Amino acid sequence: PEKSFAQWQDDALSNILSVTLDNANPKRGTRCYLKSVADELRSEGLAVLITTQVFERVLVARLDEDMVVASGISVFEYLVGSWQMSQTVVSNLCGAKGKALDLAVREARVQALREAQLLLVSYMGLSLQIPDMFPQQGRSGRAIIVDALLADPNANANSLAEQLPELLSQLAARFANDGLPEVIAPAISELGLRTLQRANRSLLQPGFRSILAALDTLTTNRQIAAAIPHMPTFDPEECNGRRMQTGTALGPFMALSGFPAGDESITKVYYSDAPQRSHQDRESLHTSLRTTVQFLHSALFEIVNRLIRSGADERTLVLQLSLRTLATNALRSGMQVDFTKVVDDGFADNLAFVWMRLSEPFTNDARLTRLARVDPDWVTMRALRSVADGGLNDDQSHISTYWRELTRIDADKEQIDAYLEQRLRDQMSSDGGFIPDCFFTTAVALHLGLVSTIARYIDMMKQIGRFKNEIERVRNSPGTLTPAQRANLPLVMQRWESQLQDMKREKCAMDAQMLDPRRLICAMVFYRFVICFLLRQVDAQGVFPQQAFTMPAENGDVNAAEKWRMLPEFLIEDAIEFVVFVTTYAPDVLTDSTAQVGDDGLRMFDDILPLFIVTFLARPKLIRNPYLKAKLVDILHYLTYRDPREDDDYVDTLGGNIPGNIRLHPSIQQFQANLDNNTLARAYLVPALVRFYVDIEQTGSSSQFYEKFQTRYYIARTLRALWARAPRYVEVTRRFFMQSGLGTSEATTTGSTRRDQRVIEEFVTRLMTDTTYLLDESLSKLAVIRDIEKRQPTAEAPAAEGNDSDDASRLDDAESRARSLVSLANETVHMLAFLSQLVPRPFQASEVVSRLAAMLNYNLQQLAGPKCSSLKVQDMQKYSFNPRVLLSELTSVYVHLGLPTGKQQPAAALIEETEAIDRFVMAVAEDDRSYSQALFDKALYILEQRSLKNAQSLTRLREFALKCQGAKVDSRAMLFLENEAPDHYLDPLLASLMTNPVRLPTSDNVMELSAIKGQLLSDPRDPFNRAPLSVDMLEPLPELKREIAEWRERKLAEYQAQQ
Repeated sequence: PEKSFAQWQDDALSNILSVTLDNANPKRGTRCYLKSVADELRSEGLAVLITTQVFERVLVARLDEDMVVASGISVFEYLVGSWQMSQTVVSNLCGAKGKALDLAVREARVQALREAQLLLVSYMGLSLQIPDMFPQQGRSGRAIIVDALLADPNANANSLAEQLPELLSQLAARFANDGLPEVIAPAISELGLRTLQRANRSLLQPGFRSILAALDTLTTNRQIAAAIPHMPTFDPEECNGRRMQTGTALGPFMALSGFPAGDESITKVYYSDAPQRSHQDRESLHTSLRTTVQFLHSALFEIVNRLIRSGADERTLVLQLSLRTLATNALRSGMQVDFTKVVDDGFADNLAFVWMRLSEPFTNDARLTRLARVDPDWVTMRALRSVADGGLNDDQSHISTYWRELTRIDADKEQIDAYLEQRLRDQMSSDGGFIPDCFFTTAVALHLGLVSTIARYIDMMKQIGRFKNEIERVRNSPGTLTPAQRANLPLVMQRWESQLQDMKREKCAMDAQMLDPRRLICAMVFYRFVICFLLRQVDAQGVFPQQAFTMPAENGDVNAAEKWRMLPEFLIEDAIEFVVFVTTYAPDVLTDSTAQVGDDGLRMFDDILPLFIVTFLARPKLIRNPYLKAKLVDILHYLTYRDPREDDDYVDTLGGNIPGNIRLHPSIQQFQANLDNNTLARAYLVPALVRFYVDIEQTGSSSQFYEKFQTRYYIARTLRALWARAPRYVEVTRRFFMQSGLGTSEATTTGSTRRDQRVIEEFVTRLMTDTTYLLDESLSKLAVIRDIEKRQPTAEAPAAEGNDSDDASRLDDAESRARSLVSLANETVHMLAFLSQLVPRPFQASEVVSRLAAMLNYNLQQLAGPKCSSLKVQDMQKYSFNPRVLLSELTSVYVHLGLPTGKQQPAAALIEETEAIDRFVMAVAEDDRSYSQALFDKALYILEQRSLKNAQSLTRLREFALKCQGAKVDSRAMLFLENEAPDHYLDPLLASLMTNPVRLPTSDNVMELSAIKGQLLSDPRDPFNRAPLSVDMLEPLPELKREIAEWRERKLAEYQAQQ
């Protein structure tokens, strides 16, 4: 006979729970007899059958401690087994076996089983939430779930691994509003612990893939994804710094890494013999590892993306976790990083990449239509405000503290505090949605991730280079060692070589990550958005990129400038540092079609980068930090690079190199074409470079004296490349130097005639002082090298003990300095020669002409005087030293400034030219320290003998030398006047007769205008009391000027009568 529904329930549920209420049941041997429950039912007058009405009572009895202990398995394992059994019965009923049943009967049975499952799932959840509520025996629930997550679902039919998605779905549905975060937290914690095991944390082993697949399975369920951010372990208060990597729910997964610091087997195993392999083999290794890291990045992104998309509250919690992780790991951006206190490179890289992927919907937009939604005031609107006030700050204020203390683009601490306090008092709301949150989070993630790692990668390569040089030095100069050191040299060299191989293996491992085109292209796309955001803030109309960019005025709009000045400096610094890195180490990325995302006018390399560089060089007041502006010059130099070995544009000098032998990266030619096609670059770039040549005098760093020369060298090389490339840049240069003198300054310069004139005067002064210093230092170092080379030990004359060591140390220092100083001197002299030919007037100005003449004479004496033979070293090319070219270009300056150009000019201009030439010639002749006619004769002899100039140039140089001879005679009259003059007619510093006296209001002294102007160009202070002083403060003295002029005429008449 057919069973009743109650009898069917008793059979099915007894089978599911492996229990019975009938002691005479034939299956009694395999089931637990629950006598207490049977007795209770009889006493209540109920049927002794297991139905859904008494299922929970039966289940509780089965979970009694004695029963659990007797069974030998844990409560959770028993519940899962029962659930699996019920799931099998449900499957049978819904499948082919259930088709024979009446529909109503089948549905009733399925409903009964679903109710039973609900109770089983409820108790499973309770055992996960409150493990102590049940007897502790056997495998824990968290371990069972994780084992199933990590198992192959296709290995066994009806296994828990196969049925797990359904179980998770039922768990999530049951506890969705009843503590699901606490239910799921133990499993995720267990999975995190498994991730930390050696077999699972290495990307070289398959275990990590199972770990990520398990986390993917969990987060695929939307309810579980929404619960994860609410777990108590998601962002525990006690975790910060390095502990975020192991103490948070997602930390262990984010710590999976392809970087050598996160997995030592990458260096010791995967790249064990990489330094000895070919480049092609190493690239093959890189490709394989990069593919694995790409899988890791994609998996992590999918997981975090699901959490963020599960709801607004969950998105806020993920943002807070990310921002707090970054805030408590701010030390990663420091110079000396203690990695026991901060997360490692792999964790930081994964976090940054996830956020880059999250930002792609708005950064990959060709027209950047959503850029306007990023408010520059995000810091005060979101980072500094609590969640209750519409912000993101955490309870410990880690986030607000970090963002408050960041260095700003152009504001000190007092200004920052005042601004933030005012803005926090304002009632503001952010209507940008997720985009601004994502933008700033991604930016700071890259700042503490990729960009910080870049700095250490570059430092690592420098260390390898220095170590290699030291090994070579010791190997090639054993004579510098003591006898005891020489005895141990083989052993020491073996140890050093082993250390060097370890360093090279680590570099190979870092190359795989740092030079990964995929990673760099993603970052390039993001920094395109960053740069456009920065440009929008300074755009005169504030609408870029929806409309063409308009260069801001020199001072800019006050209100807009306030928000600009308060932006974190790292936004612009990281964009610059990243572009410098890519330009130097991975230039292919610059021109990659994927990185060039954007419509015409908004492509990163073709349009945005030139605009970015030109804007912030042309408007230097927008950025306070001179280091950042110097880095813009670095980028320009790299992308307009001309190898000095191919220079063929020497001024008034025969010979030169043959260009085209050295292959340059295609990006250089493309970038130069981009500059040519950029309207703003054509108008603003040259004046901006000239101006920055002056401004870089102060960099603010302890090594600014040497840094300024490196930047000026890059400026000189960039200008040289531009001048050689197109006549338009030469014309822009000429117009800049000439328009200020004509009172026609334009916005393309500084917008002010006075400012332009000041820039030009200081530029000429810097050029003179740099030439003097660089040539003097270069030649002195070459003299040291020559002296040591002459004393090099030979087999016939070995060096005395100790002398060789001292010489080697001095030679290393001299060679290192000479290489850089000579290159700098070459460019400075070339620029002086080129500009003195193009625009001679600024170099003939009264305030600079005497010092310029003295500088030229002194260096002419160095290059052509009696000591010139001491400059010849064994390998001149090693130091880029070509004294003949230096001599030829230096002597061309005399001709440019001391002879008429021969061009047709108005009468007034001819008079001005004549006066300027006479002033220069007189200054050359009056230089008693270095000037002599014999020196010019020697220089002419060298130039003619070495065929360095054509006949016309030699003739003009001779003509100039004769003019100086005549001026030397006239200078005796000046000496007579100075000897006869009253003291108050003489300049108190130079003791020379004044022609244009002015009063210094800061000390009440009187000086010659040209003398004090020259002084103020190099030091803007009163020379008598060091009080601040500028040219516009000087007071003319017309009556004294007239008095001196009348006295001068009378005395000259007396002198001529005596002669």
